[in-house]
Amino acid sequence: MDNYKIDVCALQEIKWPGKGTVIKNNYMILNSDVHGCGRGLNISRYIMDNLLDFELVNERIFKIRIELKYCNLTLISTHAPTTEKGEVYVFINIERYT
Repeated sequence: MDNYKIDVCALQEIKWPGKGTVIKNNYMILNSDVHGCGRGLNISRYIMDNLLDFELVNERIFKIRIELKYCNLTLISTHAPTTEKGEVYVFINIERYT
């Protein structure tokens, strides 16, 4: 992530059991495993210092809030299934939590 200057990267299906954080070098990985569908977030130290909230909405959606200089930013990450029914479910839930 250093090479590409990426500060935030959502991770899907990381297969780490349970919940927790791992800090390595200048990055932190936030992990939340629900029903075997591991979701995570890899964030840089800059974002780590400005992280306001990390919320697992359900097994497919999580959101984070980051404090910026003039405003707060909310990022939402989803893991959408490939069936039509599941996609509708994910988008309905996104509207509910934004």
